[in-house]
Amino acid sequence: MTAGCPSDLALEAYLLAPERSPLKAHLDACEACRGRLALMRSEGDEFRQYVFPATVDAVREAAAPARSRWVKWFAPVAAVTAAAAAALLVVRVAPGGPGAGYVGTKGPKEGRAGLQVFFAAEDGARAVEDGGIVPASARLRFSVKPDDDHCFLWIASVDAKGQISRLFPPVGAPVEDRKAGPVPGGAILDGQPGLERLFAVCADSAATTWDDVKRAASPAAGSEETLRRVRALGAPLADECQSSLLLEKR
Repeated sequence: MTAGCPSDLALEAYLLAPERSPLKAHLDACEACRGRLALMRSEGDEFRQYVFPATVDAVREAAAPARSRWVKWFAPVAAVTAAAAAALLVVRVAPGGPGAGYVGTKGPKEGRAGLQVFFAAEDGARAVEDGGIVPASARLRFSVKPDDDHCFLWIASVDAKGQISRLFPPVGAPVEDRKAGPVPGGAILDGQPGLERLFAVCADSAATTWDDVKRAASPAAGSEETLRRVRALGAPLADECQSSLLLEKR
């Protein structure tokens, strides 16, 4: 790897949308970066195939009222998952927050997008609860379990500085009807301590745009007080199935 080689973040963006990445020429010429890319792809496949499903199963088991509240965590993986790894941290719930079964807030349609958020370390993935503490530069993965038959999925984040960020689908990609389960790709937090709220919206159709999401999310932006208070998006998305989750970045 040389000074002219792309960052890990740029390579992750290439994995998400190679047809829109400007890195093809560099990768064709750089054996070292092709090796980095192959390792990231392999470790990402391992995460999706083994670590992520095991974590989702454990969270669902913990949330089931008729079953034991004990969660048996899976065995450690062999290597850090490059596309979804962060420093090992045991996530706690902020005082007054809900328990492990929390997956977001109900909207006017009495539906939920069933948003679940995970970050990974050498010993496996960790579920993030509402109000949970995460590393400020954590790499996140998402899963949804929508109540509705259709889920044209948008995932956005809002921080106390007023920044509204598009997490899914990637910029330039069309919105798509998602089924329950892991969401492709992920997100990397900005490294700045503070609060950040994630919103997942399952729209009824592809007619809902990113501009609609930004407009609905704007009341939550601008202060930690509003991030704690605004737990669902309003107009023009008030009638859509949705969930939200608050993160404390440290």
